[in-house]
Amino acid sequence: MKKLALFAVALLMLSACEQKQAEQIEWQLPLEAQEDPHGSQNLAVVPDWAVAIPGEAELVWLEKSTTKTIPSIVSLGTATQVNGWDVQLLGLATGLRVENSAFLNDENVHNPAAFVQISKDGDIHYRGWLYQNFPELFGMDNLEWKVWLKGITLRPAS
Repeated sequence: MKKLALFAVALLMLSACEQKQAEQIEWQLPLEAQEDPHGSQNLAVVPDWAVAIPGEAELVWLEKSTTKTIPSIVSLGTATQVNGWDVQLLGLATGLRVENSAFLNDENVHNPAAFVQISKDGDIHYRGWLYQNFPELFGMDNLEWKVWLKGITLRPAS
């Protein structure tokens, strides 16, 4: 009888410990990626100033399985295809900065950027800004491909 009572007490203590551990973990929120204001599925309208000066962007595509890089150049307002991907250049900036959730082109800042939309089979995989100075932070990065901005070239308005 004593053994049965001791077993019951031990079982209650063990279940209380497990319950306490679960309570300690329940308050923790799962880590989630913050919404990227620079890209992802940013379907905001491209600023007027970003389409005012004609130019082109040079993108670099990295095929992860082979580590092969493929350069591509796309002109503002046009689209091109790279290995089945549709790429549109929607805007350019020479000095992109964010202020109060608004994107500004500041001539005093050296931060070349291109607003692109990358899709495949009609599905948008990336729409947003690519930064020349921060290629590892922003841009399309899926299991097969990584895309970054190598540079932009602006032409005088005609």
